Amino acid sequence: MKLLIIDPNISATSPSLKGVVRSLAQMQTAGFQIETWCWHCDDHLSIDRVDKLPRIGDLPLLRGFAFAWLARLRAWWRFSVKKQTRPDVVFTVAWYEPWCDLALVQFSPFDWELRQRMLGIKTLRDVVERIVNFLSLMSARRFLKRTTARTILCVSDAVRDDLRAVTPKLIYQLLPNSYDPARFNISVLTSQRESMRTQLGFTEKNVVFAFASAGHYRRKGFFLAVDALKKLRAKFKHARFLVIGGTESRLHALKNELDTRHADWRDWITFTGMVPDVEKYFAASDALLFPSYSEAFALVEVEANACGLPLFLTRHHGSEMILDDGRNGRFVEFDTGKIAAVLAEFVSGQWKPQPTTLQKALDDETYALRFIDEIKNAAA
Repeated sequence: MKLLIIDPNISATSPSLKGVVRSLAQMQTAGFQIETWCWHCDDHLSIDRVDKLPRIGDLPLLRGFAFAWLARLRAWWRFSVKKQTRPDVVFTVAWYEPWCDLALVQFSPFDWELRQRMLGIKTLRDVVERIVNFLSLMSARRFLKRTTARTILCVSDAVRDDLRAVTPKLIYQLLPNSYDPARFNISVLTSQRESMRTQLGFTEKNVVFAFASAGHYRRKGFFLAVDALKKLRAKFKHARFLVIGGTESRLHALKNELDTRHADWRDWITFTGMVPDVEKYFAASDALLFPSYSEAFALVEVEANACGLPLFLTRHHGSEMILDDGRNGRFVEFDTGKIAAVLAEFVSGQWKPQPTTLQKALDDETYALRFIDEIKNAAA
C-alpha cells in the first residue's frame, strides 16, 4: 500500500508530526511504501521517497500558506495533468491539501480567534497574530468545505467539537497526541532530580514550577504565569520558575520585557534555552504551570505528567484529555490572583497530588497501531 504524507517539516521535533514520524518504522513493517512531500525531512527516517518542494515563500508568517499552495499545485500537475497513479492514501496535516483521504488537525483557529478577542490588541505583534489567524480561519473553512478526506483525525475532544460545529457532515475520529515512555517516565524524576537541581542552582527548599515552549509565549500564557508567581512569592519566597525552550532571540525579547515588569526576575526565573533533553529539566521541577489561552492537546502537558509532575492548567483545548482535576493537578482561572491562590495550596502542602493514569494520552506504540488502522480504513 502506498502512502503519501504532505507536510513541510517531516521531523521528530515537529509538534504536528511527532507521533506520525515515530510511527514510520511500524508503518513500513506493516507493508506501507511511504512517500513525502515536504520542505525538510530528518535523515534516516523510514521513508521510501522524499520529494522536496521548492522553498518558495518560506517566510515565518506565511510558510504554511505558501507550502499549501505548492502542494496543491504539485497534486494538480501530477495527478490531473500528467495522469500519474494516485497513492492509495494521501495524508496531510490540515490545512495543506484538501484533496486527501486522511487529515490530522492539530490546532483550532476557531478557538484561538475567540481567545484573541478576549486578550485584545495591545502591540503590533498582536495585530499580526490576528491577521495570520484570520487567514488560517479562511483556510480551515475552505478545507472543511472542499476536502475529500474520508476521516478527519483530531487530537482532542474540544478540537473535534470545533470542527463539527463548522462542518458536521464529515467523519471525525479522535487520535490523541503520544509520548515516548522510554524518555518520559517516573524513573527520570528520581534518577535526574538531584543532579539537575544542582546544575540549575535550585535547593531542595525551592518549589520549582516548569513552563515549556519553543515560542508563542503570549498564547501560551507566559506572562500570566510570571505575574501569578510574582504574587505567590509575596508569601513563598522559595518559589521558582523554570522556563524550558525558546530561541535566543525570542528569549532576549522576553527578558527585556521582564526588566520593565519585574526588576528582580533574575532572582527567581531561570531560562534554559533550547534543550534536547526536556525530561531532565522536568526532573528538576516540582510541577508544570501552563496557563495557556489556546492549545489543541499540548504535548508538554502529557510529557510532564508522564514524568510525575502535577499539572496546573487553564481550561484550554486538550486539558480535558490529561487533567483529572484534584488528582494529577488543578485547573486554574485566567486570573493571576486566583492562580497564585491555587499554587499556594500546593506549595504549603494544603493540596497534594495523587497518582493517576495519563487519561487519554497514548504511548508511541499504541499511537502507531491506531494510526495504521486509520490509514487502512481510509484506503478501504
